[in-house]
Amino acid sequence: MSPLSFQENIILPALQLIKHDAKVKRFYFFPGLVSIVFMSLLLVYQSIYTYVIILWKKEEALEVILNFLHSQYVTEVIVSVVIFIVFYFISAPIFESSLIRYIDEKVHGNKVSISDSLGFGVFRFYPMFEHNNIFSMFKFMSLINAFLFAVRFFGVEYMSYMITVFFIAFIFSIVINTLVSYAKFEIVLQNKTVFQAIGVSSKIALLNLKTTLRLYVMMFILNIRVIFNFIIFLAFPLLVVGTVSFITSSVFLTIAMVVIWALFIIFIGFIGYMTAVLEVFTNAAWYFAYKEWREKLEQAKVE
Repeated sequence: MSPLSFQENIILPALQLIKHDAKVKRFYFFPGLVSIVFMSLLLVYQSIYTYVIILWKKEEALEVILNFLHSQYVTEVIVSVVIFIVFYFISAPIFESSLIRYIDEKVHGNKVSISDSLGFGVFRFYPMFEHNNIFSMFKFMSLINAFLFAVRFFGVEYMSYMITVFFIAFIFSIVINTLVSYAKFEIVLQNKTVFQAIGVSSKIALLNLKTTLRLYVMMFILNIRVIFNFIIFLAFPLLVVGTVSFITSSVFLTIAMVVIWALFIIFIGFIGYMTAVLEVFTNAAWYFAYKEWREKLEQAKVE
């Protein structure tokens, strides 16, 4: 596929879908927000935990944990975190299947509603849930979490070895993610099982390797935004603690906390919107690549 056809057949149709369909962006705002909050908080937790272990801050961390466990809000916080995690793992495959179904119906000119798409997402929940769990370990964020865990477990003295292992795992993840790039579309649109979808996806990816790699690199670059979100989520509690420590006046402290929380809520809304836009664009771009080469695969079978 030439650069011109890559843009005309994949990138431009995906951009047009975002531009002319405000409904799908509103629809994916909430799941996009939940996804980015989950990943950012997970990275914050792993980073803080790694910092505590490496710099021997266990006693200070234990004191903070004990104070938290004796606070009056500990039960509410733990229950909220558990509900949030369970909701994330259940809702992610439903909304992703719904989005793929919505895009497919929209491209074919059919009338499509959010409720119908969600119903179809529930119908395809289990195979998508299975797919996400099998291949979640090959995602870049999962590799970073595994790396941070290894640093805590083995210690910084083995850092050079772990970086080598991490790099090899990263290359291996690129191969795996490239081969299964189209699997979720087979699961949702062709009613295939996970392993059936992997077989078809691998065939399409190998026949269409250049385009698949171009898309993969583009999406990888777009997903680097998670690092920016991680910095904000890490900086926010530090900013709150610093504000409480340095401002002694209750009036000024209240004003400062209101401003900080207002800015954080605005930021949350912004990243939720941007995540929705990027998720729709990502799935649409992969969909158009899948659609074109799936049709060619079917034609090859007929001939």
